[in-house]
Amino acid sequence: MKRVKQIVPTVAVLEAIARAGGTVAGDSLFMELRKSRDISFGEFLRLLMVLELRGLVRVTTASEGKFFVHITERALKILTTKEEPESD
Repeated sequence: MKRVKQIVPTVAVLEAIARAGGTVAGDSLFMELRKSRDISFGEFLRLLMVLELRGLVRVTTASEGKFFVHITERALKILTTKEEPESD
């Protein structure tokens, strides 16, 4: 049986970061998303890259293998107005 890919909605990721106070460790965010969605770590990293390119998150490195994801003001505005972010 073929595995059907489940797309992680951008809003779900932004809401998870906002619930964590606006900044969250990358591994914690990944585990939070894994609770409700089937996503690999590689897919998670690609998703973060797309969100960063769109200006919705900022990713900073703390040490090798440890990084933090910060929500941007633009993303907070999208969440508060319930707009759907632009897609590619």
